[in-house]
Amino acid sequence: MMPSFLLTSLLALPFAGVLGCLLLHEAWSLRISLGTLALFLFGSVAAMLWLPVAAVDVASMFVLDTLAAPLLPVFALVHLLSHLGTAKTVTSSGYCIRSLLAAGLSALALCCHDEYVLLALLVLTVMLPLWELRERGRSSRTFVVYMSVFCLLLGASLLSGLAERTPLGVGLLLLALMVRGGVFPAHSWMPVLFTSATYGTSLLFVLPLMEILVIVRVLITTIPTWMLDIAGVLCLVSAVYCGGLALVQTQVSRFFAFLCLSQTSLVMFAVMLHTANGVTAALCLWMSAALGLTGLAFSIRALESRFGAMSLSEYHGHYEQVPGLAVLFLITGLACVGFPGTVGFVPMELLFSGSYEKGLWVSGTLALAAMLNGIAILRAYFSLFTGKRQQTSISLSVTGRERAGIVLITLMVFGAAWLTPSVVDSRHRTAEELLGLQPTLHAAR
Repeated sequence: MMPSFLLTSLLALPFAGVLGCLLLHEAWSLRISLGTLALFLFGSVAAMLWLPVAAVDVASMFVLDTLAAPLLPVFALVHLLSHLGTAKTVTSSGYCIRSLLAAGLSALALCCHDEYVLLALLVLTVMLPLWELRERGRSSRTFVVYMSVFCLLLGASLLSGLAERTPLGVGLLLLALMVRGGVFPAHSWMPVLFTSATYGTSLLFVLPLMEILVIVRVLITTIPTWMLDIAGVLCLVSAVYCGGLALVQTQVSRFFAFLCLSQTSLVMFAVMLHTANGVTAALCLWMSAALGLTGLAFSIRALESRFGAMSLSEYHGHYEQVPGLAVLFLITGLACVGFPGTVGFVPMELLFSGSYEKGLWVSGTLALAAMLNGIAILRAYFSLFTGKRQQTSISLSVTGRERAGIVLITLMVFGAAWLTPSVVDSRHRTAEELLGLQPTLHAAR
């Protein structure tokens, strides 16, 4: 049996890293942050490997169960890669502290089984992007307005009987989560965040998909069917609409923001299906989308650190200068849309098969969203890496940190696809537990 002190240490590790960044010189903050996140990833994998023997808890409030176990290493990897892909010029002590706090809060939320503490952690994560926007002197008005609406709806749901699962309380919480997730029409804040804050901070706020976590922990067994149907339609509209917007963007950061919105809307739609197959698709797509989008952002950020902000309305021809980043951009982009052989293939297939009961129009809409995303990714690839040849007098080859990130992401994109059958089987059992179709496994000690 895995000792409880290991999970305690695991959850406390990012906060210990924050203390190290505060006490030591700023030059050491990057090393401390990278070391802490690497240890966090190692500890997450170790914790996941121990879980089949017995579930582990720190206290009744925090439990490493079958939902959290596979996601914890994915979250740790997303945080590590976002840090590796951020240029040293912006990795100040404050950035390292925010990154470690985001890792710690995400891990706590993932293992949390107290709904009030989980909602409090959700609110705390909002403070980290706001902190960076204020530190960089960027306008935070749009972000503050939408997140204020999110917090107000969250508070209103608590006052309206969320504890008793009244329809009003449940509906307000679902509405709050859709605002935080950027579901249409509450999507305008995300492109602003990606253009005003660093990619790392934006990714660490968006990709853990905390709103999905709250839905499956708090709402999934009590939410009325008609609410799920309405929310599902809005998620579908958001996936198609944002996919179309990604296709016509001329700014790289806005292209990525809308692509991210489209992909996360698909994950939320899968949860709204409220069937074992649908929730299984959501849990698998949750992991594959996080890895694919992180890899895509990694290549974009590394490219912009060399050439600055680039327009998608012209061809830049950077393939010969940074072929590794070009290949990474292409394989992670294709993984996002479920290209065969990548980590995203089976989750997308599960999404289509899990939605067939809703009718042909749903499958057609999903196909349209995937098509728009795929065309947008290929358009961005051709714009950034093909066309005229660029001549430079200095070497622009990838750094050691970037090379490590490229290798790690490539292994995950292709290597994780071979683990899919066992992962799908595990996620299907977890989906049945969440829906109450079989006894929960994480209660065993």
